[in-house]
Amino acid sequence: MNQKELMLLDWMRKIHQLEYAHCFQSLYFSRIEKTIGVSAFILSTAVAFTYRFPFIGYPCVKEYILPFILFLVAILTGYQSFIKPGEKAETHRKLGIEYEKIRHEIETILTGKMDDPKLDSHIAGVKNKWDALNTIYVSQRHYDNAKAKVKSFNKYPKELDFIKT
Repeated sequence: MNQKELMLLDWMRKIHQLEYAHCFQSLYFSRIEKTIGVSAFILSTAVAFTYRFPFIGYPCVKEYILPFILFLVAILTGYQSFIKPGEKAETHRKLGIEYEKIRHEIETILTGKMDDPKLDSHIAGVKNKWDALNTIYVSQRHYDNAKAKVKSFNKYPKELDFIKT
């Protein structure tokens, strides 16, 4: 393999890691959204049905526990409204798709355009698309998981192997 192929494979590895990292981050925010939403729904439904039964004989339940549960529901729905995990999940999902498109473009170059006289312009086009992405950070845990997943494929050379020292 020549240096350009190794460089493209290194880029492809990095992009593949970022693709998975954003997908993992998207799934994380989706789970948070569902957990908060379902929890708030269950708690508020439970409180609504307890008011339907006026024969609850424990005044502390009506005076303290039920209002506290409603307070928790307000916190959960407020958190979901202001933190917006659903929107964050969608943003990370879209970024993952953009990284996937760039990775496929590199695959196209590696499988058919390595002898193309315009190889440098194809590489520059990939670099420009990668640079133009309005990316956001992912958690270190999700990045590490993505890195381990991509490494398990055993299809990329060693990191920065294209740099000759």
